[in-house]
Amino acid sequence: MAATSASMVFYIFSWLSLVVLTSLLKYLINKTRTNPRIQTPPSPPSLPIIGHLHLIGSSVIPKSFQALAKLYGPLIQLRLGASTFILVSNAQVAKQVLKTNEINFINRPHIGSTSEYNLYEGCDFVFAPYGPYWRFMKKLCMNELLSSSQLGRFMHVREQEIKKLLKSLMVCSSEGRECDLGFELTTLTNNILCRTAMSTTCVDKDKNSNDDAVEIHGLVKEFLELGAKFSIGDVLGPLGKLDLFGYGKRLLKTLTRFDQIVERIMEEHEKKNDNEGETWDMMDVLLQVYRDPNAQVRLTRNHIKAFFRDIFLAGTDSSSVSVQWTMAEILNHPTVLKRLRAEIDAVVGSTRLVNESDFPNLPYLQAVVKEAMRLHPTAPLSLREAAEDFSINGYNKHGPTRKILSLRDSWMIPLTMGYIPFGFGKRGCPGASLALTVINLTVAALIQCFDWRIKGGDRVNMEEGSSFSMGLAQPLNHMITYIHNFKKRKFHNMASSYDYKDYIQLFMIWLISTIIVRVILNRKQNKSHKKPPSPLSLPIIGHLHLLAPIPHQALHKLSIRYGPIMHIKLGSVPCVVASTPESAKEFLKTHESSFSNRPRNLAVDYLTYGSQDFSFAPYGPYWKFMKKICMSELLGGDTLNQLLPLRRQETERFLRSLLKRGMAGEAVDVGGELLRLSNNVISRMIMSKTHMEDDGEAEEVRKLVQDTAELTGKFNASDFIWFLKNWDLQGFRKRVEEIRNRFDSMMERVIKEHQEERMKRKKEGEDGEIKDLLDILLDIHEDDNSEIRLTRENIKAFILDIFIAGTDTSALTIEWSLAELINHPQVMERARQEIKTVVGNNRIVEESDIVNLPYLQAIVKETLRIHPTGPMTVRESSEDCTIWGYEIPAKTQLFVNIWAIGRDPNYWENPLEFKPERFLVEEESGKRQLDVRGQHLHMIPFGSGRRGCPGTSLALQVVEANLGAMVQCFEWKVSGGSSEIVDMEEKPGLTLSRACPMICVPLPRLSPFPSIRAIQVNDSMQVIYKMISYMETL
Repeated sequence: MAATSASMVFYIFSWLSLVVLTSLLKYLINKTRTNPRIQTPPSPPSLPIIGHLHLIGSSVIPKSFQALAKLYGPLIQLRLGASTFILVSNAQVAKQVLKTNEINFINRPHIGSTSEYNLYEGCDFVFAPYGPYWRFMKKLCMNELLSSSQLGRFMHVREQEIKKLLKSLMVCSSEGRECDLGFELTTLTNNILCRTAMSTTCVDKDKNSNDDAVEIHGLVKEFLELGAKFSIGDVLGPLGKLDLFGYGKRLLKTLTRFDQIVERIMEEHEKKNDNEGETWDMMDVLLQVYRDPNAQVRLTRNHIKAFFRDIFLAGTDSSSVSVQWTMAEILNHPTVLKRLRAEIDAVVGSTRLVNESDFPNLPYLQAVVKEAMRLHPTAPLSLREAAEDFSINGYNKHGPTRKILSLRDSWMIPLTMGYIPFGFGKRGCPGASLALTVINLTVAALIQCFDWRIKGGDRVNMEEGSSFSMGLAQPLNHMITYIHNFKKRKFHNMASSYDYKDYIQLFMIWLISTIIVRVILNRKQNKSHKKPPSPLSLPIIGHLHLLAPIPHQALHKLSIRYGPIMHIKLGSVPCVVASTPESAKEFLKTHESSFSNRPRNLAVDYLTYGSQDFSFAPYGPYWKFMKKICMSELLGGDTLNQLLPLRRQETERFLRSLLKRGMAGEAVDVGGELLRLSNNVISRMIMSKTHMEDDGEAEEVRKLVQDTAELTGKFNASDFIWFLKNWDLQGFRKRVEEIRNRFDSMMERVIKEHQEERMKRKKEGEDGEIKDLLDILLDIHEDDNSEIRLTRENIKAFILDIFIAGTDTSALTIEWSLAELINHPQVMERARQEIKTVVGNNRIVEESDIVNLPYLQAIVKETLRIHPTGPMTVRESSEDCTIWGYEIPAKTQLFVNIWAIGRDPNYWENPLEFKPERFLVEEESGKRQLDVRGQHLHMIPFGSGRRGCPGTSLALQVVEANLGAMVQCFEWKVSGGSSEIVDMEEKPGLTLSRACPMICVPLPRLSPFPSIRAIQVNDSMQVIYKMISYMETL
């Protein structure tokens, strides 16, 4: 151990000795070579190795240089480690450097050891040596990339992003909270830059942010951070190659990721059709030059990527920091604010937002911005490198020398060179016009639309930070408060009336012309194709006005007039309606292969992860695989039998709750209780978990199912009117995204818990337990030999299908059945007698009893005939076909009106009468019971054919068993009205819901639960008294 320590000390001492001796030897050689007749600029005393680094003590480097210039003059020589610099802090001297001797100082130095790790070494524009490539790129920038005509083409982009900024600030103002103005301004400038450069938005709060663009934003911040770091390569020369601080590796990693993203964006741009007529962004222009074999200079892909890196580095922070400094100065000078606002109001007025065409008439605005940039240049130092020996102000310099040009105190001499925030000469910033436009427009909009108040004082703290772009030391949001009682200066009026008149006129001309053309084309097509009968339609909306208030009822009335097959247009979507068993058979059986798909819409796409579910998946290998899995494993007879104890437990839990509330004489919302029951049954079958155990999660699932059913059942104009396809006028997209995100986070949590429990069971050797549906799906997900590998999105989308299809429908069927039984006491009494005969009074009706309860089955069938929970089944044609001589084109939506078929007097005697006896087998006549599983087209509550509901068996077992138990155990008294008749009015929606909730008191008839029977015996007199009192009040 001691020997190792001695060796380390020896090596360290040897290395330090080598460094010191080398530095001294170099110093002596340089001293002997120095010509005493050559006068060099004045220089402060320096130290060995580090030179003058110890004099730069301030965290803000330009301030240190400014202090040195006051002591040693406007032209001084500094040695920062191994690099020699000349510091210029005077306008006259700067003129000699940047104008008189411009050719000698036209190159820029490569700074630091990190240049060794630059993927684009020698390919960028900013640091390219002066020569053919640099001159070509400069000309390309000034003539095409950043020309006034190109900037004019993207004026709408800048105006749109300014409006987004103002809306964001308005939200902060209305909510009375602070806003990070620095972040908002950085978002603004980044969005403008990204959209101008490559037509992508970096950060957008109203939409899902573009992941690539957001990552580019983060990478640019990393570039800036590395650029501002201390570089040991500039101090210790060759030792910089060791990358002691790891900056080179960080830069290489950052550049590699940047390269991958820009390469992907380039490939996407290359795939675009050049004749699309869209406005070309910078990427399009550079790719055109890249593909041009006759270009003066052939660009490589690295040239393009390096150019975009330069653009992002130069434009990311500079504009936003300039706006912040300008706003800070304006707030500290109220007279300037007052005069500036008066100028804007006089020129622009209060009915619209300021725009770029107003700038020539706003000289004071331009003066304010210029003054702020003079005092606070975002790039306080400009670097150049001498190509050969030079002489300035009588001072001579030989050998390679780097030059720093400080912009501090430049205004002391009022010359042209006294104001150079964007550099000067050939190497001046080519994007100055774009930067000034953005800065002026942003400052003007902020002053025009808002009043500002300084938080915690009368002045903004103007201390400078130490960042690369010299921003404020303290974020501006710490000192500015945006609150709702500020004057909004008619912002809403300005935003709504802002130059919209011309656009509205153009839009109306385009819309009317397009409609006329479509009408002409449709008429020509109609002449050559025979379509089914159709009511008179209106422009744009088609037959939408005929579907109110309840679509399936309205379509039934229309079919009486126009026939069993009818053609309608819902907006711009062609549809065909089948309203009889014969017409339904043609679509669902004879031409089933043409109508095996379901139509997709905005809600379906979002909620099912892009139709990765089962219900809306297109007919193909995946759908066939899932159908087979459903019928054989997920919803097959064996699985349902294994999960029977779970369903029985939930039924008993449900009945116990009703018994307790009935004994207390409480009224219950039957629909709500049934929804909770079916939700718990589905939850336990899917994930072996009842939501009664966790009220918070139970409420979350119920709310998700309710919100989804409500949203999918509502009319969304974007799904039907073609020119509104990309406009979310009703806010559907936002609401659907919110529901999907809630469901996704919940299911992700459940899946992870399930996977952990499965691993635990395997370790403990308990893998033989009964599997729920999620276990089966995870088995397929983890099976490498599966015919189709399920993704997590497939699993989550399938589970959502089960919840939506199984929760609401079963609960509604039981509710409609009970309502009909209450309105038909003789039917309920006959059902009770059947149950008593088969089951008795000592136990609850179970699913195994249903086969011996034909009248109970007939009640459920009759309910499904009159009140099908899915009143219409929807399909979409995948190809052109001919039905009954009518030509049905592809992409036509099919509506089979199940509700109308079940009430057709041609097939049902007294169709509006609730008569379960019609479904009983008449042995004498030999009639066969009608099947409800899709075989008989007279009654198809669960659909028919390949797309028929795979959960029919489960639904019937749950409905019949629970309805039987409710009839067996309770007398039902209607609450809240003078009549004991239940209102049977329907409500519009995706499922056939009741218009009014069914509130009833469940009066116990018997209790098969011993604990509750004991309570009944001991307190029988009290129970009877409560029943009598309640009935007297009725």
